[in-house]
Amino acid sequence: MLIDSKITTFVDGGYTGLKGHHFVSDSFNKRVSAPVSFAVANADEASGDSEQTVKFRLNQTGNIFYSSTTELLTEETKKLFDSVTVLFAAMTKALGDKGYNLFNYDKVSEMIQKSGYFVEVQKYQKNLEIKSTSVTIDTQVISQLLPGLTSGSSLEIAKGVLNALNGEFSSGTTDETTKHSHLLFICEELFGAPSVTVRLFFGTKTSHKLLTSSPCHKSSSSSFEVLQEATTYLFVSPDTIAEFAEKFKSQPQEYTDLIERLKGLI
Repeated sequence: MLIDSKITTFVDGGYTGLKGHHFVSDSFNKRVSAPVSFAVANADEASGDSEQTVKFRLNQTGNIFYSSTTELLTEETKKLFDSVTVLFAAMTKALGDKGYNLFNYDKVSEMIQKSGYFVEVQKYQKNLEIKSTSVTIDTQVISQLLPGLTSGSSLEIAKGVLNALNGEFSSGTTDETTKHSHLLFICEELFGAPSVTVRLFFGTKTSHKLLTSSPCHKSSSSSFEVLQEATTYLFVSPDTIAEFAEKFKSQPQEYTDLIERLKGLI
């Protein structure tokens, strides 16, 4: 099999009401908040007076996050989201072949910037408020970075990502200023319209000292704040990937070529 099943397998992440949900895509937020918007018109047509919801899914590696308002994706949306899976798998393979992994901020950032598939749109900053409660640190972090993931398998996957990052920060081979990263593809769908945004979260031992001073799976005895930074990119013009997203299993040469191209960027 060319692609790890953990990359292509998604688990349910719960849901929330459309009203009040904040999309990463600014254009989606504008549609929802408009007095008479595209989203509202489609919502009324789809289900009358019933409240519309946004459903969440997360793949088993914790790197691809779906939020969607419809059960069946349009062919255009499915094609775009499938291309994300293929590209992420190729990026992972390219890094591994060069002896790196997705925690290596410098190499992942370099690949993103040189690939031509992404356009930087925002420097993201979020003050994470960790409170002294019975709620574990990892649950508090996830609820602020990925609102909606509050229980179930998706939450456990996200916790696993945080614990793995904590291990990287705690490694004796990491100095105080080495940046570690987590790459997250955010695939959003609003009544048929798709959008893909990418966030490359990063931090250092110094910036995340308070978070790494105790195990993430435990609660905190004191309240504190940690600044979480990320670079946000828009995923653009993935046509060449989408063209073979459905056939790469039977004709892997295009997929192999993509991996080799990405390896050349590192």
